[in-house]
Amino acid sequence: MSHCTTQKKFQRSLLALAIATAFAPAWALDLADAPPGTVQPYVRPNVIISIDDSGSMNYRLDRENANSANDTKVPNSDGSWPVAARRMNVLKYALIGETSSKGKNTDGKGVFRDTTLLPTNKIRLSWQVMHNNGSSSGAGNVNSDPTKGQNTNSMRIMDESHRENFIDFVNNLTPKDGTPSHTMFSQADAYMRRGLHKNGPWASDPGNTGAPYLGCRRNYHIFMTDGRWQTEPSKSNKIGGTDTNADNNRVNKKLPDDAIFGSGTNNDPIRAKTQIYADTHNNTLADWAFYSWSTPLQEKYKGTNKNSTDTLYGTVEQDINYRKAPNTENFGKDFNDKNAVLDSYWNPKYNPATWPHMVTYTIGFSAMAYTWPDFTETEGKNNTCKRSDKSICTPSKMVPFGYDGSFPDLITGAVKWPALTASTTGKNSLDLWHAAINGRGRFYAVEKGEDLETAFREIFQQINSENTGETTTSAISGTNTSRDNVGRYTSKYEPRDAWKGYVYSEILDRDGNVVDNPAWNGNTAAKLDARKANYADRLVLSWKSEDKTVSGRTLNDIKGEAISFAFNNLSATQKSALNLNTASPAEADTRGSDRVDYIRGRTSHEGTTATTFRQRVSIQGDIVNSAIWYTSWPNASLPLKGYAKFAKDYDFRTPMLYVGGNDGMLHGFSAIDGEEKIAYVPKGAIPSLRYLTGQDYNNKHKFFVDGSPMTGDVDVANTPNSDDSITHTPDWRTMLVGTMGLGGKGYFVLDVTNPGFSNKPPRVGQDADAPSLQVPSSKPASNFNSTTSPSQLVVMDRTRNPESGELACDDNETGCLAIQAEERDIGHITAEPVRHSNDILRATQITRLNNNRWAVVLGNGYNSFNQRPVLLVQYLDGNKELLRIPAVKLKDVDTSNESAPTVGTGLALDNGLGAPRLVDLNGDDRMDIAYAGDNLGNLWKFDLTSYNASDWGVAFGGQPLFTATGPAALNNPGRTLAQPITVAPTVRANDRKMTVGTGDAARTVAVGGMMVAFGTGRNVARTDAENGNVQTLYSVLDNTRYRYRANSSPKRLEIHPGEGCSTGLTGCVPVPAPAALGTGVEAAKLVAQTINQVTGEDYASLTTNKPLNLSNWATKNGWYLDFPMVSERLLKPIDFYDGTNILTVYSQVPAKGADIDPNVETCDAGSVDEERQYRTFINIMDGAAPSVQLMTFSGIPDFIVARTKVHKGAHSMLTQGDKNLDIDTQDNVEELNRMPETTSRPSWRQMQ
Repeated sequence: MSHCTTQKKFQRSLLALAIATAFAPAWALDLADAPPGTVQPYVRPNVIISIDDSGSMNYRLDRENANSANDTKVPNSDGSWPVAARRMNVLKYALIGETSSKGKNTDGKGVFRDTTLLPTNKIRLSWQVMHNNGSSSGAGNVNSDPTKGQNTNSMRIMDESHRENFIDFVNNLTPKDGTPSHTMFSQADAYMRRGLHKNGPWASDPGNTGAPYLGCRRNYHIFMTDGRWQTEPSKSNKIGGTDTNADNNRVNKKLPDDAIFGSGTNNDPIRAKTQIYADTHNNTLADWAFYSWSTPLQEKYKGTNKNSTDTLYGTVEQDINYRKAPNTENFGKDFNDKNAVLDSYWNPKYNPATWPHMVTYTIGFSAMAYTWPDFTETEGKNNTCKRSDKSICTPSKMVPFGYDGSFPDLITGAVKWPALTASTTGKNSLDLWHAAINGRGRFYAVEKGEDLETAFREIFQQINSENTGETTTSAISGTNTSRDNVGRYTSKYEPRDAWKGYVYSEILDRDGNVVDNPAWNGNTAAKLDARKANYADRLVLSWKSEDKTVSGRTLNDIKGEAISFAFNNLSATQKSALNLNTASPAEADTRGSDRVDYIRGRTSHEGTTATTFRQRVSIQGDIVNSAIWYTSWPNASLPLKGYAKFAKDYDFRTPMLYVGGNDGMLHGFSAIDGEEKIAYVPKGAIPSLRYLTGQDYNNKHKFFVDGSPMTGDVDVANTPNSDDSITHTPDWRTMLVGTMGLGGKGYFVLDVTNPGFSNKPPRVGQDADAPSLQVPSSKPASNFNSTTSPSQLVVMDRTRNPESGELACDDNETGCLAIQAEERDIGHITAEPVRHSNDILRATQITRLNNNRWAVVLGNGYNSFNQRPVLLVQYLDGNKELLRIPAVKLKDVDTSNESAPTVGTGLALDNGLGAPRLVDLNGDDRMDIAYAGDNLGNLWKFDLTSYNASDWGVAFGGQPLFTATGPAALNNPGRTLAQPITVAPTVRANDRKMTVGTGDAARTVAVGGMMVAFGTGRNVARTDAENGNVQTLYSVLDNTRYRYRANSSPKRLEIHPGEGCSTGLTGCVPVPAPAALGTGVEAAKLVAQTINQVTGEDYASLTTNKPLNLSNWATKNGWYLDFPMVSERLLKPIDFYDGTNILTVYSQVPAKGADIDPNVETCDAGSVDEERQYRTFINIMDGAAPSVQLMTFSGIPDFIVARTKVHKGAHSMLTQGDKNLDIDTQDNVEELNRMPETTSRPSWRQMQ
């Protein structure tokens, strides 16, 4: 079988691109300051228990009367209950165990006496009873007015006193009267809707402390009854005081997360998905349960002020089980042999709610509560329920109800929930089952006395599980990986070791085995620690600038200069920042010089007392989101003047690893032995460095130099006079561009041309024991040393600390105001650099442009002052100006157009641009166009084709090519939520054909244009990991054609405006006018692809109802694939597999959690959950699966696996003969088959 023979997209022998950790941008709100941690927060849930004390609770267990009932109060020795026992006695024993004649517990049993199940202060508890025949204080109605104080049964933390109050209440229960079930539901709901008050159920400590009123607190209603309701609810016990059908799915109802429940259209699929919940009848318990779950219990929530007295602070997170649930579940066949399938959002096993809501559990404690004779047909001698007659049959499991019986029939609508009224008592017990489903709880049908205690225990076990979450060690250490031609370099961080971080090296042999690199003999932290006695000798550089309006400040003071990082070299403002301690509020001291030495590696001031600095395990700090960048000798093969000589001069250059650290520095390590050669402290990090010395820093982590660096070769002497100036004298340098990521705004540039020279390892393909290639003696000495002027190594620094505010300028400081205006468009740049398709060691963002100038091209990132998406073109030659190309112009900045937005509105609200994908259309090594996404889901295209930079701007008349919107839940029709685009798109010229015309005029032509593939999702704000909205993989068609500009010199492209054909002209192919696609998949005419899971999460295939082909390319513009797992998103760059059109997509459900005080209730950190990662193979052109089996799969014959679950963290792809090896950070190696087909890759000319 032949393999792909097209131009290689990657050097794959032992030169592998690391699919490494990439963090995505966040909204301009609240950025994370630490990676996911492992301390499980606990917020006590609110639990309301509603008890039935109706007359039937005096009945025997086995009869609907009290004839021959006995007063036994304890079960038999085997735990069973005699059938003649009274129900009330069984209930009391289940709740509080055996009681003496004085009413006190004597055996320590019972759910509320079990301090393992319900420890002191574990939950918050309130209770009510139908009639309060025992005259317990306030117990007749939980809905007390908090402004008038608290009743004994009001919501409180269940300390020992409140526990005893509940026990006394249970002891006093006395059965009498009917079963007003609606009243219990109505009062429980109304209580949770009371205004915020220190005596109310939302208070931090009800009865004592009000704020913070936590919106992340979960709420539960446990309703226990032994019968069916028999009377219509009064007006006051109806929802809203009127007849209401809250679970009606025949009308449109939007849930708080924008998920859609119901539709006014008969055949709308959402009706089919929600039939298990719906009926068309008013005033049922199921209506109340659905209302309490679906309608926020407080109108004001999602607050950001912890001290607010009218708004809940924070939000409840989606249940962990829902996040891990399969995207669909098949509950078997209904009686019509139709599959009963539910999406995870509408699966009552799971709770996706993110608003203040109440979950309902129901307990039916007699046959009257779990049988419905008026709605059950039976057949045969065994009295078997007959589903085919549309009876509702009970599941086989009763405690709790299982998911068989008529459950599949209710899912598909083969049977419906019946109308219930006071006259339908033979059916009304169904309301308990229905209510539990609608409230996302469970229904417990108690047949035996002993099962009542089991029911209560299981409910509290479930409540404990949902609020304690799941503890994992997933975030104890993190990794990302880089590769060169013989080795792999991995960074790790260890929070438990005082946020120690390091890089270590391994070697891959020809079989894909991974072994330690003996030349390193350890890791970078160990090597730095060995040098800490000589901390002053480290080459640590920084940038001095004066950001405050001080007397005598000049423009050069504002622009700043490169310095050696020493306290005396800093500006007055920088010194003042370092002379602050970490108290709150900060206090001035005179220890700034000591703090600088501490950052450089001095340990003599460390200790554990208040007057010492934090004790470190290593002087190297954690590396979290910064991807390692490997740079060796020049290898860009640029056909430009002087580059061949530059490559020869710097052949044998010491290969370097550059990576940002949260110790305040970018580090440059030798890839040969791991020794640090250079470090850089950006000026934007300096105001926060004091936090690193604080004794509480280990629990208050901050990001510093958290962005990912990149390098590229640049001719800094290049001038835009002409394309090939004979008189031009080149000056080639290797430039490094770094960002602070989550640690700060902006970027910095270093000249890393000459770190020194080293022997080369054996060439790829040689025996590993072959001798190294020796450095020629003519090579110059390294300038990475203290004798080199810092200005030779540091080119510029445009970073800013987010705590410092804007650059301060007086009105007469014209130059300062110009810099300030530029900086208003610079935010946190968090995206991973975009690598060149033919050279993975080269960044496409460091490039020559059509004005012949060299620049780094960046998305402006997030949390910029102007809050808008801007393409930044930072020139690296000449005067090193900054050119801003805004995707969105502002009324008060760029234009007087009154329709333009102002800051904080429209597309300038919480917005910013991610990493751009630059494309060289005609192979002249000048980038012509750029694609980049923003935080509101807009995919922008920038036209850079002109020789004149003043002509550059947004294509499509200033409109985005496409705007991505998605649903709150999979397969939900409401695709209205913005989907942030944070990773650079991947592009390829469309190589498909389409049929145009009909009949005799039909002909086949090229589709043309460019396919632009990208995914959505982000993970940098504090709450991003908890967001469960659906994210999507897209591939959309940019139909633009190009042509050379007429009479242009130098020769440049331009966008073709489109051109039709003259009437009667045969063989003419019209050129389409460039057309934006609009907002959403319907407007853009995209075809849906679907993932079909085979075995849980492990393997899946791809299907489509309307595959893209000759017949429909003329009317379609690409495809989309919704990620199926809850919280799944794209955070890593998309690669091509084996040089073909197949995309390799690594998507993640990100880890979540924090390192917090577990004893403090907070909404600032959610439950701990580990990262899960998936790999999908999909064709960029049509969204189809690969034509051959790439993965090893021995399941279904002829089944093409397109997706599988893979190990979390970084993955590297390596070619070995007829196999590709996917290697993760745990050294697991997966063999993948190579693609056999050859892909024709159109040039830009074929896109005309």
